[in-house]
Amino acid sequence: MPKQAIQQYYNRLDQYKRFGGTRNERSIRRAFANLLEEYCLPKHLVLVDELHLQGSQRRPDGTVKDALQLTWGHWESKDSNDDLDAEIARKFAAGYPKDNIIFEDSDTIVLIQRGAEVLRGNMQDADLLDRALTAFVEYERPEIADFRAAIDQFRNDLPDILNALREMIAEQAETNSQFQHARAEFWALCQKSINPDITAFDIREMLIQHILTAEIFDTVFGDSHFHRENTIAKELEQVVSTFFTGAVRRNTLARIDNYYRAIKAEAARIADHHEKQQFLKVVYENFYKAYNPKGADRLGIVYTPNEIVTFMVESTDYLLEHHFGRSLADQDVDILDPATGTGTFITAIIEQIPPPYLEHKYTQEIHANELAILPYYIANLNIEYTYQQKMGRYEPFPNIVFVDTLDNLGFHIPEKQESLFGLSAENLARIKRQNARKISVIIGNPPYNANQMNENENNNNREYFENPKKKTGGVDGRIKETYVKQSSAQKTKVYDMYARFLRWASDRLDENGIIAFITNRSYLDSRTFDGFRKCVAEE
Repeated sequence: MPKQAIQQYYNRLDQYKRFGGTRNERSIRRAFANLLEEYCLPKHLVLVDELHLQGSQRRPDGTVKDALQLTWGHWESKDSNDDLDAEIARKFAAGYPKDNIIFEDSDTIVLIQRGAEVLRGNMQDADLLDRALTAFVEYERPEIADFRAAIDQFRNDLPDILNALREMIAEQAETNSQFQHARAEFWALCQKSINPDITAFDIREMLIQHILTAEIFDTVFGDSHFHRENTIAKELEQVVSTFFTGAVRRNTLARIDNYYRAIKAEAARIADHHEKQQFLKVVYENFYKAYNPKGADRLGIVYTPNEIVTFMVESTDYLLEHHFGRSLADQDVDILDPATGTGTFITAIIEQIPPPYLEHKYTQEIHANELAILPYYIANLNIEYTYQQKMGRYEPFPNIVFVDTLDNLGFHIPEKQESLFGLSAENLARIKRQNARKISVIIGNPPYNANQMNENENNNNREYFENPKKKTGGVDGRIKETYVKQSSAQKTKVYDMYARFLRWASDRLDENGIIAFITNRSYLDSRTFDGFRKCVAEE
C-alpha cells in the first residue's frame, strides 16, 4: 500500500504541475495531503487543514489528530523556490512546535522530532519518503502517552471513588440535617420538573456526576462563567456544598488528580474553540463510559458528527429560503433543538447566523432542551463559548431548559406548566417563554433509547400517557389517536422514541416550518408505520 500511495502521489504531483503550470505550494500541496492521509488511515488518525496553534494566529498546513482529539504532529508545505531551511527557521521563530513536524517543498522532505532533525532527503526517493511518513505517524508524543495512561488509571480508580462518594452521600443522608433538607428540596423539584419516578438513587448519581465533572469543564473552558451563573449547576452545588468541601473534596479526588492534570495539559494546547468543543465531547464520552458503560450505550452517548450537523443546518437554511422565503437568521424564525445533547446543532446554527443578527437570535429565538445532566452542562458551555468566540463577549444563553421535552405539552395547555416545570423559578420562566413562541424549525438528533436521567433500569420503558391507567393524553396519547388509529399493523412498536419525537415535533411546529431529524428509516416502508405515513401525508 505505501508504494502504491507514493506512486499515486508522484502521478498527482506531475498532473498538478503540468496542468497548473506552477510549482506554487498552494497549487500542489493537495497531492502531499492525500499521501499523508493514506498513512494516517491505518493508525485511525485524521489530517485536519489549517488549525490555529495555541496562543497564535499561525496555522500549519495540516495537523494530525486521533479519536481523542489529541495532536500527533503537524505538516508544513513550502514552495520549491523557497530556501527550505530558512523557512523552517522562520516557522520555529514564530512558535511552530518542534515535537513532531514535517516540512516539505515537493523536492525535499525534513522530519523534526523532539526538537531535532531525524530525517532529510529527496522526495523522489520512494523508500526514504516511506520511512519519513511512517516515522511521522508512528511517533507518539509523551503527552499523548501520559493522557492515555491517565485515562486507563482513571478507569481503574473510578470504581473506588464512586463507592466512596456513594457511602459518603448515604452517611450524609443519615446524619447531616442540612444535606437532608437541601436534597429533599432538590428531589421534589426534579420530580415535578422532569419525571415523577425520579428516586433518591437518581439524585445521588446526579450529585456524583456534578462533583466529578465540574473540574473537567473548568479545565477545558477556563474562562467559562457556567458554574457561577447556570441555574441547574447552582441548584446542584447548593446540595453538594453541604458536605463536599475543603479537605473532603481534595482527599476524595486526589487519586484522579492526574486525570484532570492530563486533560488540562491537552486543553492548553487547543486554540480553536471548535476543537475545544470536540475535545470536551470526547472527554465526556470517555468519562461516561468509564462511569457507567451500560448507561452510555442505552442513552446513546455518541454524538452526531459535525459534518452531518453542518449539512443539516445548511440544508434547513436553504429549504427555508426555497419554500418560505425566509432564513435561519430572520426575525420571528424560532429554532428548537428538543434533545440538544452537547449542543452541537445549536453551536452550528450560531456559526451559520451572521453577527449583525446573532444577538437577537441568541437571546430570543434559539431554544434547546436537555434531560440528562452531563450533556446539559456541556451544551451550556459549548453554546456560550461559541457565542463568545464569535461576538467577542460573554453572554449567558437564556433559552436552554433542563426538561423532558416529551412531557412538555404546555404550548397547548398553559396550565400544565406550573405543575410540570418547577425545578427553579428561572427554569420555569424559560419553559414558559419557549412555549409562548411559534417554532419554525425543529432540528436535532433525538435519542434512540428511552430518555431517562441515568442508568436506572426501572426507567427504561417509561410511557408518556398523561393518564397511564386510561392510556390517554400526552405524546403517547397523541400517537394512539393518530399513528395507531390509522394503522392496520401491530400497535406497540409505534411507541418508540423516534415516533414520539416526530409526533411531538409535528404538533409543536408552526405553519411554514421544517422538522430536520436524524432517525432510523423504519417509518419509510415498514408496515408498522403505515399509520404514521397516512398521518404525515394528511398533516
